[in-house]
Amino acid sequence: MKKWSICLKLILTAILLLPATASYAQHQPTVLEILTGRASETQSASSLVQRGREKTQQGNFREAIADFNQALRIEPNLPQAYYYRGEAQRQLKHSPNFRKAYIQARQVRGIARLQLGDSLGAIADLTYVLRQDPHSSVAYFNRGLARLELGHRQQAMADLAKARTLEPSGSLAYEPSF
Repeated sequence: MKKWSICLKLILTAILLLPATASYAQHQPTVLEILTGRASETQSASSLVQRGREKTQQGNFREAIADFNQALRIEPNLPQAYYYRGEAQRQLKHSPNFRKAYIQARQVRGIARLQLGDSLGAIADLTYVLRQDPHSSVAYFNRGLARLELGHRQQAMADLAKARTLEPSGSLAYEPSF
């Protein structure tokens, strides 16, 4: 019991001594990230996004885009990095890059919604992605899973079959047993 008390005091002291910066407030690592060693990666990706936002506000769009790209190399499924990169690219008048970044962000958000149990939101995002990029096996696969969650078997099976056609290597293979 005494060891736990000492640990708790150390943790509370560390929390009180931490600076209250915007980048820290943006993303505090989860227990899972700390245990798997990904906390420092996620923290640095988050701080890169914050730095990119500051550069965007200063009008340094190319430098901001570089920060967002670096954040995405560290954490490829960081929706805010896609969003803010798209905004910076739009302001640079790079519309093809903006469109691609926006589609990627919608796909990541759709997958996140699926993982959080928001199947309808996931379907909306992934359907948008498929209207823009009808060859996205990842979008078909995840929309199929969302439809399965809602009990829409026929539509789900059609999406999963389309994903398999587009990605025959089997990396997205899903064989539901009904």
